[in-house]
Amino acid sequence: MSKTIGIIETTMRDGQQSLWATRMTTAMTLPILPALDEAGFHAIEFMGTAVMEACVRYLDEDPWERMRMVRGRVRRTRLGMISPVLGFSVSRGAIADDVSDLFFTRCAANGIDHFFFNDGLNDIRNYEVPVAAARRMGATIVGTLTYSISPVHTDAYYVAKVAELLRLGVDTVVLKDPNGILTPERVRSLVPALCGAAGNTPVFIHSHCVTGLGPATNLAAIESGATGTWTCAAPLANGSSLPATASMLRHLRRMRCRVALDSARVEEIDEHFRRVALRHAKPMGEPAEYDPSWYQHQMPGGMISNFRAQLAQLGLAHRLTEVLDLIPAVRADLGWAPMVTPFSQMVATQAALNMLYGPYAVILDEVRRLALGYYGETPAPLEPNLLDRATRGREPIRMRPGALLAPDLERFRRERGPFASDDDLLLAYFFMPDQLRRLRAAGPIRVADELRSSALVELVRDVAGNEKVSSFHLHLATSS
Repeated sequence: MSKTIGIIETTMRDGQQSLWATRMTTAMTLPILPALDEAGFHAIEFMGTAVMEACVRYLDEDPWERMRMVRGRVRRTRLGMISPVLGFSVSRGAIADDVSDLFFTRCAANGIDHFFFNDGLNDIRNYEVPVAAARRMGATIVGTLTYSISPVHTDAYYVAKVAELLRLGVDTVVLKDPNGILTPERVRSLVPALCGAAGNTPVFIHSHCVTGLGPATNLAAIESGATGTWTCAAPLANGSSLPATASMLRHLRRMRCRVALDSARVEEIDEHFRRVALRHAKPMGEPAEYDPSWYQHQMPGGMISNFRAQLAQLGLAHRLTEVLDLIPAVRADLGWAPMVTPFSQMVATQAALNMLYGPYAVILDEVRRLALGYYGETPAPLEPNLLDRATRGREPIRMRPGALLAPDLERFRRERGPFASDDDLLLAYFFMPDQLRRLRAAGPIRVADELRSSALVELVRDVAGNEKVSSFHLHLATSS
């Protein structure tokens, strides 16, 4: 095999989201940005709507400021962002088209030029406004097809979805496997079909390591025609995260693929994040043990522990297996919605309610909204009896959900403004006033203290680790 493979680096987005609960600060990333920029990555994915939420809710950092700080230090490599196309947060549902358009316009203006768009239901209509905004700003557009296992998620289903993405003008098609349930055998059928449908448009693969098969699946997809994939620095790879860059690079070169990565820079990046993990007592990824049960319930890797804790609060932790066993039937009733946010939460919670009270004796409001079409079109029709009960006689909508909503920007400016900038308007639109008060009180993102303290910690660690040094004296000089 002799073809060029693009590697998208996602330590600062998917790696930290998978393993560090999205708590990576800006200061943790700044020292390594030059190496990342010079390493030869196809793109550096560092931002996402979940990252923006963590910046505001937990880190007291302005996400727009983070974008500008990273863009100012990364000059040669595209900067990537992942986002649901239904709205700022897919769990929130659709937002007005004018708000969506402004959001993606401002992301591009603040430095994003590589958009990784996705829709949990694979309803391509929901891509229209985000793709138009990104295209107008000159950004590269990655259109996602979310992988799932069901009777309707066939090769033919995905081939038809590729045609819809191409009509929108995406630059790349990606088969996204957030649950790590793709297998090498499956991609050897599916990826060639996608590549054939995509023609000259590149097809990338994005498969997590939840079941332990992530590296093998990504490599098999590349053998089958994919020309790019996502990886992380080794300390934030594996587990529920993505494959490690260094190991994927070795394997790809053994396959005689051309990969424009500097191995020395990759090693430098790994070492930086290893030291960050040690300094801040963060977990590091380890290869996951293969567990075939994931292919039945398909629950996201990070969700099971949270769901178990929620059941424990109700004294029901011992019944988790019962809930997991009910998930396939609930998915079938709900039109085989994939097990990704927010549908995985809907399905699992509805399964728990069915276990406690009987089938659909209690129906979640979110399930009713799904049945009414407010998240988009499900991969298959809902079970007819459930559809009747969930909709309560109302006719489901047939159009794109965002098209139902009236423009909202001018109303919001009038009622909540004035705003110093559109960036401030969007923060106020998506976050609560008390969260923004804390953000403003924190001031600009502070990096100097963190960088100085990290340098001191590394110095002390290096000296202490030297077997020839039995003692040392540290004198901190202060300037007047």
